[in-house]
Amino acid sequence: MRTCKFFTTFAAEMHNTLLVDIILPLAITDVYTYRVSDATLLDAHKTIHGTAQVPIGCRVLVPLGKKSIIGIIYRKHEGEVSENVKVRDVLQIVDETPIVNPQQLRLWEWLSNYYMCTLGEVMAAALPSEIIDDNYSAATTQYIQLAPAYLAIESQKQLLKDLQRAKKQEQLVRDFLRMAQNNQVERRVLLEQSGVSGAILRTLIDKNIFLEEEHPISRLRQYNGDTQTPHALDNQQYRAIEEIRDSWKEKNVTLLHGVTSSGKTEVYIHLIEDVLMQGKQVLYLVPEIALTTQLTDRLQAVFGDKLVVYHSRFSNAERVEIYNEVKQASPKSSPKGKEFNCEETPHPPQGWGGGRLILGARSAIFLPFSNLGLIIVDEEHEPSYKQQDPAPRYHARSAAIMMAQWYGAKVLLGTATPSIESYHNVLSGKYGLVEMTERFQGLQLPRITMVDLRHQYHRKEMYGHFADPVVFRIREEIARGKQVILFQNRRGYAPFLQCPNCGEVPKCPNCDVSLTYHKANHFLTCHGCGYNQSSMSHRPSLITHCPKCGAAWKLHGVGTERLEEEIQILFPNARVARMDLDTTRRKDGCQTIIDRFAKHEVDILIGTQMVTKGLHFDGVSLVVVLQADMLVNRPDYRSVEHAYQMLEQVAGRAGRTGERGDVMIQTFDVNHPLYEYLRQHDYKGVYGQQLEEREIFKFPPFTRMIMITLRHRDMNRVEKTAHALMIGLRTIFGERVSSVIVPQVSRRNNQYVRQLRLRVEASANVMRAKQLLHQCMDVTLHQSAYKGTMISIDVDP
Repeated sequence: MRTCKFFTTFAAEMHNTLLVDIILPLAITDVYTYRVSDATLLDAHKTIHGTAQVPIGCRVLVPLGKKSIIGIIYRKHEGEVSENVKVRDVLQIVDETPIVNPQQLRLWEWLSNYYMCTLGEVMAAALPSEIIDDNYSAATTQYIQLAPAYLAIESQKQLLKDLQRAKKQEQLVRDFLRMAQNNQVERRVLLEQSGVSGAILRTLIDKNIFLEEEHPISRLRQYNGDTQTPHALDNQQYRAIEEIRDSWKEKNVTLLHGVTSSGKTEVYIHLIEDVLMQGKQVLYLVPEIALTTQLTDRLQAVFGDKLVVYHSRFSNAERVEIYNEVKQASPKSSPKGKEFNCEETPHPPQGWGGGRLILGARSAIFLPFSNLGLIIVDEEHEPSYKQQDPAPRYHARSAAIMMAQWYGAKVLLGTATPSIESYHNVLSGKYGLVEMTERFQGLQLPRITMVDLRHQYHRKEMYGHFADPVVFRIREEIARGKQVILFQNRRGYAPFLQCPNCGEVPKCPNCDVSLTYHKANHFLTCHGCGYNQSSMSHRPSLITHCPKCGAAWKLHGVGTERLEEEIQILFPNARVARMDLDTTRRKDGCQTIIDRFAKHEVDILIGTQMVTKGLHFDGVSLVVVLQADMLVNRPDYRSVEHAYQMLEQVAGRAGRTGERGDVMIQTFDVNHPLYEYLRQHDYKGVYGQQLEEREIFKFPPFTRMIMITLRHRDMNRVEKTAHALMIGLRTIFGERVSSVIVPQVSRRNNQYVRQLRLRVEASANVMRAKQLLHQCMDVTLHQSAYKGTMISIDVDP
């Protein structure tokens, strides 16, 4: 335990004092200890010396240096504080009731220990910033009420009689009486439906006939439609549910391995219904925000207002209100006036007291669940579940499995292409397994065809970046009224530009990467740090011509934006849409594109990995993969696994209803072994081949991997620090520590990057290894020659 380094007041003599350890939303190693004074308790209307009246999980305002900051009470204890111990006082107890429950704190502790980060970093990721900053305010609207003097029927009749000569005022009163519920109508609605001006309403308010009050309203969309029972199950789905329930009798985690379009979502819905009927909560995790878009309508049709959607595209204020809804608490308002509680979330949906279904991306694991009964991790193989930067660099699937233990909940991992780690856990007996090997209603899996780009380029049968057979099939499918998905996992117009005369390539000044050209906005941008050269700059010619020799740039590579342009030239009558980060930045960007495609308002959808997973469109007959070699040949031991998963998933978007779908994959290496596995839809073949390789080269799941990344603005400093740390670690771990790695992007945001990789046997004591790693890092960084180097740790990268 560390006591606060700063000092304002301290006891004149030794006495018993209530002390609290506070988590602050900062990357500091330890919690800080503060004192809760009698004055603070009195100010918060607490019982003097009553430790039970200062609950763990509440927010407090504490001094830190010359400023003050909001923290969370982590532990409390009564102890003796001598005059020589410098402990600062808590300035204010913000909440009467905890906003963070014990299970959440346990999750924070586990994330901090397992992923080697601080509790403060976890807190900053877990709570919406408006909770941490204590600046949440409810959205409000104006309501009109009839003054108490006119609540009686006789008084209303007399009022209307008195207003007979003021026809518009009389009309407004009559409209109010017709529309009012509980003697109130929203001001905006009253004026819209009555057609009377605001000046007339103001006149009636000035006459004390109407009263105007401000009421809080929810920022969240309310579901007002009817609900329906889940669809009937076919034999395969019914059997899968029975097997899942049987599996859960012995194991808490079950893997549902179902081919694409086998009906896994309907299985989820029936299992969710069972849990909600018990009054428990369900967490339904999806890897992409785009998936929440299409799933929301489907789930709301069954569960109505029991569904809560949560992801990072919501504003901070919206996230606070969702946090409140999940918290399911209704504490009384604090005299301090700004307490964070459910009373600030106005008009909670009907059925609030029962079970709730929370649909969200990975950050939804941080919500304040109280009675979690089931966690579904859909598309469990997806790398999107792993947080990259900043810390905590957690994996939502692993966190969900740990959470389930503490809540006594069950976990269902669903996918058509399981991660190698999950399938290995099945075969080792750690997880249960249920398989769905057929598509719903007996539909066939799509045919997969390889298109040899070497042959096509040699015969000069390419149209831009499309091979002749691909162009022919797209034209054929559109003529039949079908839809086509084009998959290219790179956005922008061209990945880089190059001068044909001098070879100059525009590069980011902050990172060692080339700038990507975006034609729509006419700028060059770095997809790492966000730097861009705009055509609106003082040197617009930089966008079109080489600054060294003046020659026009030559485009290299292809992104989704360029493909969209080529498709519109090849098929001028086709309706084309693009789905990537650039077109979905707005909150409703995904929803708009998906809705248009689902309504057959789009013939050809071009997209990045957003279009590969979980989406259901009944009109798609053809999927085209433009540059499969980019996926297969990445310098990563997971490249074959991830390539198979992505290609099999995007293939699964074809032929989901009616006739069999087709997939065309353009590649320069048609003989790569991966493609034969794809043709056969042979996941087990890929798994066996990859597992054999990983065992030979000591990669997960046979080892646990930790990546240590060092950063500094001085290249010599980071090189020396990395080398010193490598020597120190090798004295402990030997050859389990790699040599210093220079990553592909060796400079990011003006900081040079070096890495070390530590591999520990799966059977070893990993927590002990992490302790030794921390100790070695502390020893190295305390040496003056290496100070200032930033180190981040990624466990299970």
